[in-house]
Amino acid sequence: MNSGFPGAQSPARLVAVLRLIAGHHVQGLAINELAQLAGLNRTTARRLLMVLTQSGFAAKDEGSGRYRLGVEAMFTGMSAMTKPPIFEACRPAMERIARRTGHSVFLIVRIGDFAHCLHVEAGDHPLHAHSLMTGQIRLLGQGTASLALAATLRDRELKQIYERRCLDYEAAGITQDRLWQMVAFTRKLQHSESENLLTTGAVGIGVAIRVQADHVAAISVATHASRMTDEHKEAALRVLEEELQTPAIRLFGY
Repeated sequence: MNSGFPGAQSPARLVAVLRLIAGHHVQGLAINELAQLAGLNRTTARRLLMVLTQSGFAAKDEGSGRYRLGVEAMFTGMSAMTKPPIFEACRPAMERIARRTGHSVFLIVRIGDFAHCLHVEAGDHPLHAHSLMTGQIRLLGQGTASLALAATLRDRELKQIYERRCLDYEAAGITQDRLWQMVAFTRKLQHSESENLLTTGAVGIGVAIRVQADHVAAISVATHASRMTDEHKEAALRVLEEELQTPAIRLFGY
């Protein structure tokens, strides 16, 4: 940290600004917007941005004048993905869920407008397509855990995502009305359910979680439709609710 920038001495302020930029990375933030969201005056916001841009953690779009994450933020994120804290916190619970249900278990996190499959814990009867999903990216709402994650977003933010990716959603057969209906149903149930949403012949149940207090992710179980009876659904949901209440993990309340 360069102490030569007045107003940039507070690590908490700098972290808060960096989080805001990360949360608005796709559309970017103008200085006035950033200052308002952070509760800072324009001068302080500008000085904090100078620190972040000079260190490479933020970058200014010269065309729009808006700020987004910079190259150093990308490299930092890529380093963290090799052994992400969310994975370390969730894997023991995922192993227990897979063992108790026999179903494949999926950990999904959000990256921008998309849902990223961080890890798959294979069950006793894994679907072939599911065994290939680790590291893949899907639209928010496309897939059981991804739907649970999409339901955590504010309506305005989800609408903006759909508008930016409308061609992708339409190609996947997900109209805006259908996405809204699925999200509303998920919030009502407090968990997501899907059949043939991402993989033909698959049925899944998912829940959104908070990991280490701040981070929101989602975990789902999925298996062949022939094996997921109503009784099995209820049992799998109970297992998810029981195993995803640990000192590091708690269920997300919609």
